[in-house]
Amino acid sequence: MRKFLSLLLFVTFSVSLMAQNGKNVTVKWLKDNYTKREVMIPMRDGVRLYTAVYEPVSAVDAKPVMLVRTPYSLKPYGFEAGEEPLPGKQTYSSGIWDDLLNYAADGYVVVLQNVRGTFLSEGDFENIRPHLGGMAGGTAKGCIVDEATDTYDTVEWLLANTGNNGNIGVKGTSYPGFYATMAALSRHPAIKAVSPQAPVTDWFMGDDAHHNGALCLADCYRFGSSMYRTRKAPSTKGLSKLVNIDTDLYEYFLGRPMADLSAYFGDTLAFWNSMVSHPDYDRFWKDRNPGRHLKDIKPAVLVTGGFYDAEDCYGAFETYNEIRGLSPECNLYLAVGPWYHGGWKNRKANHLSGAWFGEASGEYYLDDIEYPFFTYYLEGKGNMPARVNILPSGETLKSKMEGVPSSTLWKTYSSWPPSDAEPIRIFFSGADSLNMSGLPDVLAFRTFTSDPTNPVPYMDVKSNGRDRAYMTADQSFASAREDVLTYSGNVLSDTLHLAGPVKAHMELRLDLPDGAYSKNMDADIVVKLIDVRPDGYQMLVRGDVMPLRYRDGFSKAKAVKAGKVVSVDFTMCDIDHYFLPGHSLMIQIQGSWFPLIAMNPQTFVRNPFTATAKDYRPINVSISSHSFLECGNVNACSQ
Repeated sequence: MRKFLSLLLFVTFSVSLMAQNGKNVTVKWLKDNYTKREVMIPMRDGVRLYTAVYEPVSAVDAKPVMLVRTPYSLKPYGFEAGEEPLPGKQTYSSGIWDDLLNYAADGYVVVLQNVRGTFLSEGDFENIRPHLGGMAGGTAKGCIVDEATDTYDTVEWLLANTGNNGNIGVKGTSYPGFYATMAALSRHPAIKAVSPQAPVTDWFMGDDAHHNGALCLADCYRFGSSMYRTRKAPSTKGLSKLVNIDTDLYEYFLGRPMADLSAYFGDTLAFWNSMVSHPDYDRFWKDRNPGRHLKDIKPAVLVTGGFYDAEDCYGAFETYNEIRGLSPECNLYLAVGPWYHGGWKNRKANHLSGAWFGEASGEYYLDDIEYPFFTYYLEGKGNMPARVNILPSGETLKSKMEGVPSSTLWKTYSSWPPSDAEPIRIFFSGADSLNMSGLPDVLAFRTFTSDPTNPVPYMDVKSNGRDRAYMTADQSFASAREDVLTYSGNVLSDTLHLAGPVKAHMELRLDLPDGAYSKNMDADIVVKLIDVRPDGYQMLVRGDVMPLRYRDGFSKAKAVKAGKVVSVDFTMCDIDHYFLPGHSLMIQIQGSWFPLIAMNPQTFVRNPFTATAKDYRPINVSISSHSFLECGNVNACSQ
């Protein structure tokens, strides 16, 4: 470990980053101007949480505290489990060097904490731990403990044991974003500003584990084989993955029924077994969504997300919408750009796959949106930020966008979605075209065969891991497949600016290829909205999956009868995209997105986790021309 730390210091001593206030921050500067204190902060039930406190050596004025709570490693740790913290070991976590740079440069007290049951923190870890305190938050009486009470108790300790101005900010991305949301629910009066960034919010409806109840197989199987494990005792070491995939992801999962995949883990993954026991949207999942508790939120909240975030795009918009609806008096802000997961922390972010979005979008976000938000509410400096900051996508050709500063492309709105967005419907024709002029006069169907032995790949790539670039990847490979229905619009002569959630209304029919009748059918419907560029690149703008078993609600699955036309409505995550002149719209419909999403057996199985080889069968899916997508059409000038 010491060899690793020496190498880390050797590399980073030669690296410097310019903070928002103009300070040239190096590791040497941090070591000269900050001390690191490792403490075990006691919670109300006696459990102690490992906390790294970074404090300025000298401060003219008292500054706020910036707190990040995480289940992930905060290495290097200065001591091992069972030891007391040792003075003098001052090697700093990369977290303070990353998106916390501005706050360190400004003299904030920066605090990084492992949540209970992770690494050196005591207690038991629970994935997306339910919020028990309700409106009482951390002030709940008795010994109720949840992430809100742990935040409350941590803040109490920090106020009493660090030099600060009495104001606390909390931020976090992904899983730490969930803990940032829980900080707002702690209802501690010292927490003045919170930024949940791509926050884990609902692992059944749209984040990480499921989309509309369809299992995110590739992510859950690998990430879950470590994250779903139970730590036996505090340790500085991470939990190793139980699954090591060293071959192509598609080939690894192809032909393996869910019953066999689940059996591999046995009793080693408690949370995986909980998922198996709760295949529908029941109390288990609802209790783990903090959204319904977001009433009367007092701190200012900046929700941050990425339009092309493969993990938690849903969580950002869901958190924003819940606070807007349940806490109308909250000082609520939204910042979203064309980023992958956490891309806003990359100061040089400029592209994803073959789509380019302008230079240094992360730098603009960190310096001109996030940092001013916190300084305004924690220090009373500067002006109130714009309520909604959006970096849309539109022109994505590298030859046109490389070198273009993203700072010239940001849009501000007073609310989201934009108030001047009028709904527009894009209908599927019975042939292969799109129609935005109204419901087709003639009802027609197009049919494809969905075969579990040859599922549609989520991306045209061979890799042993899920590639985040699929969110904007070229869909030409799918257009060439007979099991993908492709609908193409005319080449645009004017700009079409679509912004807001993308709603899908699907009318369809399932049949068996041999014409036999079955009353126990099921299918997943994958819908993709695509921007076809003049160079032929078919850029995915938005896509998602909807299991027909949940067409009447997510709490109870229902089979589909062969030959019967059924309808299903679902909402995909928001977009802000300019379809430019010379481009055209495309929509693709398919029955699988493998192995991003587990293959639907297409026989109705009450619990899909128990599907065996005999349950998987090919089916015909016929799509009605009365199906459509709906999104907000913004009457704006072209980009």
